[in-house]
Amino acid sequence: MKNSFFLTLLLFMPMCLLALQDRDSLQQKIALKEITLNAVRIKTPKRIIPFAVSHRIFKAEQLGLPQNSLQDYLTTVPGLYAQNTQNFAQDLRVSIRGFGARSGFGIRGIQLIVDGIPETTPDGQGQLDNLPLGLIQSLTVLRGPASTFYGNAAGGVIQINTLEDFKNDFVRLRAQGGSYSTSNFAATVGLKKNKTKAIFYQNLTQSQGYREHSKYKQQVFNARVWHDFSENSKIRGQFNYTHSPYAYDAGGVNWESVQNNRELARPQNETYKTFENVDHLKMGVQWEKQINQKLRWDSYAFYAHRDFEGKIPVQRNGYIDLVRNYYGVGSALEFQLQNNHRIQFSISIADQKDDRNRYQNLEGSAGENVLDQKELFFNTALSFLDELKWSFGILRLGLRYDYQRLGTQRQSDQVKLNTFNPSIGFTYTEWGSHVMFISYSSSFETPTLNELSANPLASAGFNPNLSPSKAHNYEMGWRYVTPENTLEATLYAINTKSEILPYELPAFLGQDFYRNAGKTKRMGIELFWEHQKGPWLWTVAYNYAAIKFDDYVLGDQNLSGNNLPGVPQQQLTTFMQYDFSEGWGVSLQTQYSGELYADDANQTLVADYFLVNLRWWKSFEHLSFFAGVNNLLDRAYFDNIRINAFGKRYYESAPMRNFYLGINLNL
Repeated sequence: MKNSFFLTLLLFMPMCLLALQDRDSLQQKIALKEITLNAVRIKTPKRIIPFAVSHRIFKAEQLGLPQNSLQDYLTTVPGLYAQNTQNFAQDLRVSIRGFGARSGFGIRGIQLIVDGIPETTPDGQGQLDNLPLGLIQSLTVLRGPASTFYGNAAGGVIQINTLEDFKNDFVRLRAQGGSYSTSNFAATVGLKKNKTKAIFYQNLTQSQGYREHSKYKQQVFNARVWHDFSENSKIRGQFNYTHSPYAYDAGGVNWESVQNNRELARPQNETYKTFENVDHLKMGVQWEKQINQKLRWDSYAFYAHRDFEGKIPVQRNGYIDLVRNYYGVGSALEFQLQNNHRIQFSISIADQKDDRNRYQNLEGSAGENVLDQKELFFNTALSFLDELKWSFGILRLGLRYDYQRLGTQRQSDQVKLNTFNPSIGFTYTEWGSHVMFISYSSSFETPTLNELSANPLASAGFNPNLSPSKAHNYEMGWRYVTPENTLEATLYAINTKSEILPYELPAFLGQDFYRNAGKTKRMGIELFWEHQKGPWLWTVAYNYAAIKFDDYVLGDQNLSGNNLPGVPQQQLTTFMQYDFSEGWGVSLQTQYSGELYADDANQTLVADYFLVNLRWWKSFEHLSFFAGVNNLLDRAYFDNIRINAFGKRYYESAPMRNFYLGINLNL
């Protein structure tokens, strides 16, 4: 595995040579059914978008997916790394080209969009515990800084679209069970009449967990309604309610504890009864209006409420009670000036209010109130996008201005920020099946309210020493697309200033604090190949990333030249699926993740690992059976690494070989 970079280049070389043999394709345009995406705001065919983008489509039944985590849907996206698929108290951690790697829980630095409505809060926090996994129809990943399009905390973007393509009424029931007393029951109902259709989804998931003190229970209800006033005017509504009564946190442990027993929880986590309880409500509406042939108007509005109770393994302020309300509105007006020229103006407003209380954690009970703080994050933005098309290519220009106001009830915490983020991209299309693109984009990322309120000065108010970060992304790519093959290669270089990183203090073990690094440099290559022919589907995704501190002095240590912790240098994923006749199907997925460091000082190196997952299914007219084996080779690896944890308690063990099986009924 140490030489996987060179092996992968050898793997891709014959494919590229084979693609280049088609001389005729250099002389004529390729006639393909284009997939049009709105990941860069103006809808554009995927093949000619001048930015690195990945798009995946999933069958409605999802028989080859266990539906445990969004990571199941992201495995073949190069440059994306996911951890924490088993700790439901901390939620899935996702990084794209290193952005988001700092997150102690949930998602930071990456924008999440679900069915056109932002899931990420205005201050840049994202969570996936309310995502209806069983409804995912497609997803799009913009792999790189994109604040021109999405504002704060857009080091990458994940757009998720749930099921909406159906022609007739249906009812789908799914029951699934597996290792560690895991169960998942789901019901989906689709209704359609004249110009209106709706989908309702309800599931209940629970498990005892692989490690001690890691059980969880969750139910998600999701509803979507579409109505067409006319061919040119459409409205869409969504409603989501999630209730998670408990998700326990087994915590990070040191190497000696892992060697002793991989399944044990950290003793302090059991003593302080670390867990979370969540109630989350979200509703949104979108309106699309084609005013005339040259003018289009899109708008949205949403509101979300989150009631969170959590406990961390410390006595001081270890019992957290958080009530969050946030909303947003936005509109975009698109002009078709000429057949080859489109521009778009947009405006958005987002507001977030957190009511944060912290109490003494008296072995799981709330003690004295040590923090009562009301926090605010307000954002308003104006953006301009310009798209020009010629016979030989497409040019995209963009500029966004963001104004932000954040603070607490303390006057000294009030902060106002202004930032401009430009982007430019060009795709050359004159080579038929082959396209080349080059682009520049930027992003900015403020600390989240949670990170600011983790004040190492042990006082109320925000951490005064924590600043926003800024990134500049340069990339160049090549795509080759035919009806049977898709090949992509992307080179990128990113310069980041004031990277935000987590750490722990001896006096508050188990609580994350945050600090800024000076500068980092990211350079990498991302490769992707997909082959579809008849019953076969083959996919290979590879990335190599050198992400290093360029200027980082911590106390008396000069850490410049060290690797950014929490991100492997190499990843290689392969996927093979074959659909037999008479409804049988099988898929085999392999994943290699390279070594990574657990700390800024690069003193602890976490070993690489290789996983194999096997799935199979059998479908009848209305009934399907499915089963799978995760970690088929029974490899010992880590589901999560807690960066810079004090006492080297970096490790959260992943499950060994485990199983699941289920039944799917379509009515």
